[in-house]
Parts: sequence; structure tokens; C-alpha cells
Amino acid sequence: MKTKLMGIVAAVSLAWCVAAPVQAKGDKVVLRLGFELSLESSQGVGGKEMARVADELSKGRIEIQLFPDSQLGNGPKMVDMVKDGSLDMYEGGTGLFSKWEPRLNVFDIPYLFSSVDQAYKVLDSKFGNEILATLEPHGFKGLSFWENGIRSVTNNVRPITKPDDLVGLKMRVMPSNPVHVTLWKQLGTEPTPMPFSEIYPSLQSGKVDGQEHPVAAIYGGKFYEVQKYLSLTKHMYGPLIQIMNLPKFKSLSAKDQKIILKASHAGAVAQRKYSNDNEAKFLVEMKDKGMQINEVDIAPFRDKARPAIEKEFVEKNGDVWLKKINASLAKK
Repeated sequence: MKTKLMGIVAAVSLAWCVAAPVQAKGDKVVLRLGFELSLESSQGVGGKEMARVADELSKGRIEIQLFPDSQLGNGPKMVDMVKDGSLDMYEGGTGLFSKWEPRLNVFDIPYLFSSVDQAYKVLDSKFGNEILATLEPHGFKGLSFWENGIRSVTNNVRPITKPDDLVGLKMRVMPSNPVHVTLWKQLGTEPTPMPFSEIYPSLQSGKVDGQEHPVAAIYGGKFYEVQKYLSLTKHMYGPLIQIMNLPKFKSLSAKDQKIILKASHAGAVAQRKYSNDNEAKFLVEMKDKGMQINEVDIAPFRDKARPAIEKEFVEKNGDVWLKKINASLAKK
């Protein structure tokens, strides 16, 4: 009986060790970070800063290797890789995670924020940390909020000055996010979900007429080479969530976990600063390269786009998150 009991204890101990490996003190830690844009993009700037800070704080012991330009696959593929542990980290739009946490579709409500500062006020708050924590039951550690920025429309058919100008356009939309399909159908377009890596050739070939992204991503993706018009609809703020494989994160020492969180936050700050500081320059450069850029009155777009999407969100997910966001924005 005693021998049998000892065998059970040994088996349980072995299983625990396999499930929760312990990092030896002083071990070298190598982590792979994948993303869809180039090293010269805002995501690349953030990734390089994250790697630098992790290296500095760990005195060279933590190395973050960067894999830009969808080298490891498109966004949905890299999310799955992080989930199964074949990739350590990735940052992607909140919609990519909405199949696990549907309340993340709150960020798909058009004109939820009127500025990036409003978005930062919510995302960098205690509530923002609560949002990140909702991913843990699904095998992800939410490290921090990075950003896409405020999205606007490009296309090859005509300038978009009023909502009716969108009618009939073949529009690329974010994959793995049915809310975006609903939104762009509501606006009269023919939505075509596809990953970021397929946008440029699809615009070039005419498979789709247009797409929507923040200015920094439009510039970083060189869409000005294959698009005639950029209309500053500013219809949605797009946060990114930087995730890490949760078992991998938990296998690190408490000290190294703090370093990764600090480095991730530093990367987010650098990325945001790069996007915000350079947006005006990007617009001038794209205009110089032949892109026609037009301001729009956003009120008609907001009136047509927001009510239906907000109503659908509340019906499916309740209004708790929306109320928390509005309460945060109301604070002085």
C-alpha cells in the first residue's frame, strides 16, 4: 500500500513538473515575437524598443527575436501559434480574439473614441487590465495594449465624402471578425475578409477596391502605391493586444515576468509615439507620391455607422463594458 501511494505521489509530481516547468536562476530566455508589418513600421519600432528594454533590464539574459512581415504566417495563424506554444508572442487587432472573448467587439463600435488620447485613457486604466485578463482562460497572457490607430478609408474608385460614396465598393475587411462584415454591409460595400499580407496584391489586381486602416499602417503597407484616394473618415480606433503564450509566461520567474511586462509597455509607448509624431509627415509623403487625400465631415458617417453596431453589441454582450468605457471618458 505504501509503495503504491509513493508511486501515485511520484506520478503527480512528474505531471506537475511537465505542466509548470520551473525556470532555473540565470537561464537564458529567448522569445520569438511575430507581427504582420515591417521592421520600419510602427509595430517594428515598438518591437525593437521592447527587445532593447528586455535586454537592458535582464542584463542580456532575455532575448526577444523579431519576425516581421508575416514571416511566420498571417495574423490568425500567428494567434493560433501562440495558443499552441509554437510562437511566444504576437500583437494583433482585438477582433482576432473576439471568438474567445466576444466583448472585445466593443472596440469595433464606430466612433467609440474621438481621439487616441481618449483611447489611451481607457486602455491604460485598471479596466484595461481587466480586459487583458479575460484572455487568460483561453491560454493567452495579455501583456499590453499596442495600437493600430484611428482608421480611415482608401480606395481606387472615388473620394469618399459622404456615406453613399461607399456604396458598391469591394472592401477588404479584417478576418475572423464578423462584426466588421456587418459594419461594411451596413455602409453598402461588398466586404471581403482577408489577412493583412494579402491586401497589397488584392488592391493591385483589383480583387478589392479599397481597405481601411490607420494612416501609419497605410503608409507602412505602402498602399499609396496601389490606391488613389485616402478619405479621412476616422471611423474607428483600432487597439492591438500583445499576447504571450500563457504557460510560457507562467514558466518564467516572477522577476522575468515583470521585465517582460515592462518591456511590452515600453514597446507600446514607443509605437504610439512613432505613429502620432509621424502621421502628418506620412500624409504629406503619400500626397507627394500621388495619393489624393480628403477631409470629411464625420457626423453623417457616425450617424449611419454607429447605432446599428452598438445596438447589436449590447444585445449580444450586454452594456457593462460600454458603460465602463463611457464612465472612464467622463472622468476629468
